[in-house]
Parts: sequence; structure tokens; C-alpha cells
Amino acid sequence: MADDRTKYKNFELLVGRHRGLIRRLCWWRSSGDEGLCDDLVQECYLAMWEHYDTLRPNVAKLQEVAWVAWQCRSVFSHRDRKLGNAGTHIRMDRMLFDIADDDALSPRDVAETLDELATILSPEEHLLFSLMRQDFTDGEIAERLGLKTRTVREHQRAIIEKLRLYSNNQ
Repeated sequence: MADDRTKYKNFELLVGRHRGLIRRLCWWRSSGDEGLCDDLVQECYLAMWEHYDTLRPNVAKLQEVAWVAWQCRSVFSHRDRKLGNAGTHIRMDRMLFDIADDDALSPRDVAETLDELATILSPEEHLLFSLMRQDFTDGEIAERLGLKTRTVREHQRAIIEKLRLYSNNQ
């Protein structure tokens, strides 16, 4: 019982730290539709709670922000698939630039961190990563690289995991 209370309290703190980021991502994704934005925010909170166990304790601030943004991105992609829309993509730089205003990381710091992390990738992974950082949808990336959208998403997950493991070891 105490474990559940601790988990809930930690989740509450996580949401409190990133409430502004989640709201901005949802506002951006809903194109300013207040009702849709509110729905997306709630779906993001639910997705974060359902996957909370995948967030390791004591991660770096940037990793925590990336995890939150990735949960939101998953909600947006799932919603688009349900509606039959083409694959969505939130530009990675934009996700990470939307860190709360009180953060010490500037957009330049985030870009430099991403550039540094990209050096560990193979040339093929680096190309896909650079397209992820631009405003290309998963479908557009697939078309450019001659791959299926599902394959692109699998490669994206592998790249994110590789970068996460590398940054944890630093």
C-alpha cells in the first residue's frame, strides 16, 4: 500500500514538473482547439500513468523530458491511426525545446546534446535521426528512405534506445 502511495506521489510530482510541456505539445497538436487539447492532455496523463514503470528513477532531466514527450507523441500517433490519418511526427528538437521556462537548458544546449549523441550512430541511423529532427512525418521518412512506415518506427525506437543507453553510461 505504501508503495502505491509513493508511486502516485512521484507520478504527481512528474506531472507537476512537466504540466506546461504537456499542455504546449497538446495545444500545438490540436492546432489551438481547446476541447481537443484538453482531451489530448488527459490521454497523455493516462498514457504516462500506464507506462510509468518504464521510466527509471533518477534519470537526467533531458531524459525525463524526452520520456514525457515520447508518451505524448505515442498518444498523438495512436489517435491519428484511429482516425485514419497519416503518421504524425513531433519534431524531436521542438519536443525538447519546449522544456519548461525555468529549465537551465537552452535550445542551443539541447541541439548540441542531440548532435553529440548522434555521433555514436551508424551512417544509416544518423540519416534517419537527422530526418527525425526535421519536420518530416514517419510516412515521409519512409518514402524518402524507401522503407515501410512501420520499419521507420522500429528504427526510431532502436535509435532512441541506443541514445538513451549511451547517455545513461556517460
